[in-house]
Amino acid sequence: AVVSTQSTGGRGNVERARLTAKRALDTINYRLESEKLNVWSALFNLENSFGTPDSLMASCQAAAAVNDPKAVFMRLAAVLDKAQKYEELDEIYSSVLLKKHRRSRKVWCCYATSLACQSKMETVRDLLTKALKSLPKHKHVRTISHFAQLEYRLGDPAKGSTMFENVLTSYPGRLDLWSVYLDKTIALADNEQTRLLLDRVVGLKLPAKKMKFFFKRYVDFELSQGDKERAERVRELARNYIETSDL
Repeated sequence: AVVSTQSTGGRGNVERARLTAKRALDTINYRLESEKLNVWSALFNLENSFGTPDSLMASCQAAAAVNDPKAVFMRLAAVLDKAQKYEELDEIYSSVLLKKHRRSRKVWCCYATSLACQSKMETVRDLLTKALKSLPKHKHVRTISHFAQLEYRLGDPAKGSTMFENVLTSYPGRLDLWSVYLDKTIALADNEQTRLLLDRVVGLKLPAKKMKFFFKRYVDFELSQGDKERAERVRELARNYIETSDL
């Protein structure tokens, strides 16, 4: 069942939409949590558009009682974010999500993305400090990567670059970090910086499979710039690497 909020008008229609949602929740198999959450999200949209703050929160509390509370409040946050109700969104994060689920990387990253889209990058930077104090250490690298990417997209690319440099100092073998860092640098059309990064990464002592990946990226980059001579130079570097690594 689908609950539409596009043409819902009048108290009677709102009540019918609520009943439709509740009937859908009763009929969906309890194992299909994602399907149930989709219906709850539709109900949150309905209450946000045609109900009151109290009716919206009552729906959320009802959903949290029978589903994963974090997932429910993340759905509510998404509804408030889309509606640009940022004061209410801040309250949900500060009083619920960051309080009860502060060890969740997803919670911190989603809030950071919302704040960045509101051009609140100083708040985002402060948020990262708080996140790293709350999150388990094994979640730090991916969290920093997310915040660095926000700097490239919506903040200061130089700060994003510094963040990648700092984390790669500790984790030079993280192919995922190098790949994202390269993607962001290439997107800035900073060819010289891209070449410097590629030179650095192909100079690392990485497993052969990873080296092959980066040599290919380097060749593809030079070909995309129309520079066949540079591409051949990279191929020669790759051949030398293969010969040396076989010794």
